Amino acid sequence: MKFSVEKKSFIDSLTLIQSIINPRSTLPILSHVHLSAKAPNRLLFFATDLQTALKIELAASVEEEGTTTLPARRLLTIVRELDSDQLTWKTNSNHQTTLSSNRSFFQLNGLPDDDYPKFFPERREEGLSISQGKVRKMLKMVEYAMADESRPALNGAWFSIKSGRFEVAVTDGKRLAYTFEEVENESFEAEGIVPAKAVLEISRIIEDSDKTLKLFLDSNKIFLELENILFFSKLTEGKYPNFKQVIPKTTTQKAVIDRNSFLHAIRRVSSIAISGSNSLPVVLDFLETNELVLSCQAPDIGQARETISLKAFQGEAFSIPFNPLYLIEPLREMEKEDVIMEFVNPSTKGNPCLITEGTNFVYVLMPIKNQ
Repeated sequence: MKFSVEKKSFIDSLTLIQSIINPRSTLPILSHVHLSAKAPNRLLFFATDLQTALKIELAASVEEEGTTTLPARRLLTIVRELDSDQLTWKTNSNHQTTLSSNRSFFQLNGLPDDDYPKFFPERREEGLSISQGKVRKMLKMVEYAMADESRPALNGAWFSIKSGRFEVAVTDGKRLAYTFEEVENESFEAEGIVPAKAVLEISRIIEDSDKTLKLFLDSNKIFLELENILFFSKLTEGKYPNFKQVIPKTTTQKAVIDRNSFLHAIRRVSSIAISGSNSLPVVLDFLETNELVLSCQAPDIGQARETISLKAFQGEAFSIPFNPLYLIEPLREMEKEDVIMEFVNPSTKGNPCLITEGTNFVYVLMPIKNQ
C-alpha cells in the first residue's frame, strides 16, 4: 500500500475516529484503526469497539492499493507533530508502515487486517432525511441529562420516529429533557434507546449546518449516513420509562424570566458553594412583586443573594430549592430571550417544575428534597 494525503484532513478524520476506540479493550486489535487505500483517490478509516463503529472516507493520492491496521492514538500523536502539509505512506507485506514528511521518518508496526472485526452493516436505502444542524441542536438540548453507567437503561437517549415526528428524550430520574421536530417520513417507524457513547459521538461527527444526513433506526440499531461518514451503533436493550406522564398538564404558578439574566444570576449565586453534581442548592423565592430572589448558603464559607426582575408572574408567592447545575445546563443551550417556568403547587414537596421557551423543547426538573 502506498499513498499520499493532506496532513490536516488526515488529522481531522483520525481525531474523529479514534474516539470510537476503547483503550481498555482486551483485544489489542481494537486499539488500532483500520486503513484501506483504494485507487485512484480514496482512503478509508474504520474503527469499532464492537458496539459502535465509524467509517470515514478521505481524499488521497493512491499509488498502490492495500490495507493495514495501526495503533490509533500513537499514530495521531506522531502525525500532529509533523511539520509538512503532505504525508507519504508505504506499507509492506509484513504490515510495517513507513511515514515520511520532509526530513522526518517513522516506522510503525501494524497488525494483520484479517484479524480486524468485520463489523458494519450495509448502506440502507430507507431512512429519515434531516438536516445535520437540526439533529445536532436536538442532541445538545438533552444530552447533559443522561444518567451514568450505573443505570444502563437511562445511560442514553430515547429516539423515536413515528407519525411525522422525530423525538429525543433523556432522563436521569431527577430531570427530563425532551425535544422533537416535525418531519416528513413515510418509509418506517421505530423507537429505541441509543447508548450515551453513541449520542455523544453523533454530536461530534455531525455539523451545525443545513447539510442533510440520513438516519435509520430499528429495534436494535441506529445507522447514520453523511457525505463521507457512516456511523453505526447497537441500541441498549430494555424499555424506556413512560416519561411523558411526568410532564405537567396543568400548573398553578407561572413565571417569565429573561434567560440571560437568570442564567448569570444562578452562576454568580451558586459560585459560593458549587462542587460538581453535589452542589448545595440555590433557593428561588418568587415574589408577587414580580421579583425573583436567588440565595445560597454554604456552611463555613458564607452566603450569596441576588434579586432579579420577572417579566411576568402568576400565582401565589413561594420558595423552592434546586440543584444549580440542573438549572444552568438547559438554560445554557436554550436560544430564546425568555424562559418560562411553571409549577404545580410548589409548596407540596416532590412536585416538578416545567421549564420551556415556547419551542419544541421541554425540561422537567424535580426540586431538592428535605429542604
